[in-house]
Amino acid sequence: MPQTAEWKILLVAISGTFMVILDQTIMNIALPHIMAVFNVATDHAQLIVSAYMMASAITTPAAAFLCLRFGTKRVFMLSQAGFLLGSILCGICWDANSLIVFRILQGLSGGLLSPIAMTMLFLNVPPGERGKAMGSFGIPMMLAPAIGPTLGGYLVDYLGWRMCFYVNVPVVLIAILMCFLWIEETPMTPARFDVKGFALAAMGFSSLLYALSYAPSWGWDDLRVLGLLIVGVISLLSWIIMELRSEQPMLDLHVFKNRGFSLGIGLTFITTIGLFSAVFLLPLFLQNVRGLTAMRTGIILIPGAIGAMITMPISGWLYDKIGPKIPVIAGLIITGMATLWLQTLDVTTPDSQLMWLLFYRSLGIGLAMMPVMTYALATVSQKMTAQASSVLNVSRTVFASLGIAAFATLLSNFEKTNFAVISQMLTPDSVEAMRIISTVQVVLMQAGQTLEAAKQSAVYILYQYANLRAVVAAFGKEYVIAAVVIFIGALPALLLPWGRVGKSDDPADVSTW
Repeated sequence: MPQTAEWKILLVAISGTFMVILDQTIMNIALPHIMAVFNVATDHAQLIVSAYMMASAITTPAAAFLCLRFGTKRVFMLSQAGFLLGSILCGICWDANSLIVFRILQGLSGGLLSPIAMTMLFLNVPPGERGKAMGSFGIPMMLAPAIGPTLGGYLVDYLGWRMCFYVNVPVVLIAILMCFLWIEETPMTPARFDVKGFALAAMGFSSLLYALSYAPSWGWDDLRVLGLLIVGVISLLSWIIMELRSEQPMLDLHVFKNRGFSLGIGLTFITTIGLFSAVFLLPLFLQNVRGLTAMRTGIILIPGAIGAMITMPISGWLYDKIGPKIPVIAGLIITGMATLWLQTLDVTTPDSQLMWLLFYRSLGIGLAMMPVMTYALATVSQKMTAQASSVLNVSRTVFASLGIAAFATLLSNFEKTNFAVISQMLTPDSVEAMRIISTVQVVLMQAGQTLEAAKQSAVYILYQYANLRAVVAAFGKEYVIAAVVIFIGALPALLLPWGRVGKSDDPADVSTW
């Protein structure tokens, strides 16, 4: 790719991906309002979110082929235009089904933007400055999920849920204009499209993500979930075998022969779990347990982005100077310790304390996340950058979905188990139960209730108290598990190299298994 001013490439890459990430977060806030407007059930409404995610996973593996065949600039601009059109259509949708269809259009376009933006950035920035560039590129990945709840809450409350889609329009138009003016087109190479490979990948990833989306609510033993998982696994295994044997694969999976790239993918799983454990669990805790509004929840989560915005450029600078090992290990340790500390949260925890804790935690995520992704791309040959970027992005989508599904399932199971244990301890004749009942009963009788009414109310409050303790304890266990996963991830991080990571076009220079 011809050299272009690095700051221009960075601006195009950031503007091209920021709204895609932000749109997913805002959608979670707008969903309850959309359900009320269109009068749809939860499972049907969930398709509005999962349809986008599945469509995104379908097109991401094809990003490398499309750039090779039609040119990076052209595909990037067309993807932006598709995302823009999808956003406008979502804003003018007339029912839930039409919204789902338009979200699919959004996802098909949005799935191409992140891998292409990452490829453009990597191919235009000198090797000695890639860490700094990728660190800056990672800022919107942290900022968008943090400001999404606040912005979404404001838009829904004051401007209507349709504005959650229209807000994409000006930013995407600017991104298209910048790309048109600043980015030079790459050479186009005639290539045959791997139709069978694309079909298998589309079926495999969509089935797998659909199953992961609904497994927590339907149950992992539900025949629909099991069927989708079986179809997904068989399709992906068939796709892998076909791609490895094909002379012109849609996505060259031989990239996994590179030890550095495989290590980077493994560490990406850890950093993704580290990020999404809090992104998924904390809004649930703050809104469902503490009863905060979406806007207040978003405000509390903002420090979780500020810390990463500070350390991501620092981690990029460290990567360029001393390599990935130190920032990644330090980041994982900080993230793990802060995540473990989250187990102490309860309904009385001051907001200020939680905000500081999230700030410390995000410092670690910012140190670890982008050096891992930069290292994974830096260890493959130049001609494999687009392939590696596509694999990296589709892996992150699957890892995030898997992590959310696992945490959601464990949370439900922990709540039930904890409630059963606490209920056995808080029997009517137990000391603690009698103390709570008698205290509440006296207060209610002083307020004018009869003895029988006060007793019934006290028993109900005792039930609510037991349920609250069970839920809070369940969240604590979740954070312990997340912390253990992150600490375990620090062990393979010891295999990361010291010093700068080079990149060569010569396959002989690439470290393989």
